[in-house]
Amino acid sequence: MLSIIKGPYLQWPTENTMTIMWETSEPASSRAEVLLAERIHSGYHGNYKPPEHIISTFYNNEPVVIHQVTVTGLEPATTYFYKIHSENEQGSVTSTAYPFKTAVRSGASFSFTVTSETGGYSAFDPSGGELNKRIFSQMQRYRPDLALFIGDIVDDGRNYDDWDKYFFTPGKDFLNVTPSYSCLGNHEDNGSWYYDLFAFAPPKNYYSFDYGDVHFTCLDSTAWIDSAHYPHSNGSIGPGDAQYNFLLHDLQSTSAKWKVVFFHYPPYVSGGYQVEDLRVLCPVFEAYGVDVVINSHTIVYERSQPLHGGQVDYDKGIVYIVAGGAGAMEDWLLPKREWHTAQSVAVPHFIQVIVTVDKMEFRMIDDEGRLFDIYYIKKDADGKKVHW
Repeated sequence: MLSIIKGPYLQWPTENTMTIMWETSEPASSRAEVLLAERIHSGYHGNYKPPEHIISTFYNNEPVVIHQVTVTGLEPATTYFYKIHSENEQGSVTSTAYPFKTAVRSGASFSFTVTSETGGYSAFDPSGGELNKRIFSQMQRYRPDLALFIGDIVDDGRNYDDWDKYFFTPGKDFLNVTPSYSCLGNHEDNGSWYYDLFAFAPPKNYYSFDYGDVHFTCLDSTAWIDSAHYPHSNGSIGPGDAQYNFLLHDLQSTSAKWKVVFFHYPPYVSGGYQVEDLRVLCPVFEAYGVDVVINSHTIVYERSQPLHGGQVDYDKGIVYIVAGGAGAMEDWLLPKREWHTAQSVAVPHFIQVIVTVDKMEFRMIDDEGRLFDIYYIKKDADGKKVHW
């Protein structure tokens, strides 16, 4: 019998489109229906009736196993519902209806969550995967508009089964309603499944996108710090390298109010697996007004002081956050914090980020829902920042 074995899950939201992906047990056709549900009000409570009215349908009749359908013609910041359907000679399968929300316009508030290491922590996880389920469940409580996963979402990216075991199965209820982005970690090992299962912009290992007032840039630090040279650069970071040239052009060409860069290896962390050779990128981030850099790899939480030119600088500094979330390796922390460290603790966690017209608020939450750190960056119309 034909069945859905991954998803559906959401990718690459824009103000007017959403990409829906899923995997079936056999090659089959692809169909995605967009439904508009009626909002109901009862006293002070509001919700949606079960969606019935199909407003558009998108097809791909070529039999495939990994399905990717982009629905178009949508309104910004609007909640819709969707269903997927696949069919072949052996049968057909249809999903239930799931909600999604299109991207907000510039000037509107939104939120996103950040975590990592759903697979990278697997060798140390005595819970047998329960930790991943708790992290996904806690993130879902906050109903984010999108989610970032900072690499190592699987244990072995070349092993097909790992993608279900560590990511798509424990994250199913979250991923079918929350668009997600990821970067390559060392555990992905540049495996082909990363490129097959996600709808990121080519070349997929690095890309950028806008959401509201934030410009997000994803980099592939494993291409610069490869396994043969780790933890040192392979010498490719600089002008002439395709990814480096992309970074320069990407940051030069955006006028977004906020700039967030994310990649796996951390240039700053007072723990094991700090990759200092990546600090060669810091002058680029500083020159083009990056506000926050998010990393992982060291399976802890850490937030730096605002840094600029290798010093603490509360006027022009960039905050470096290590969100090694779905795990906690206390013995990976150094005996004492480094000069650049503001907060550091080994606890399973995710980060909730709330973006408003003039502020980014970072709430660090553990796997039991407890707030353990909070940080704010406020920016005025002239771009002057205040950190607290």
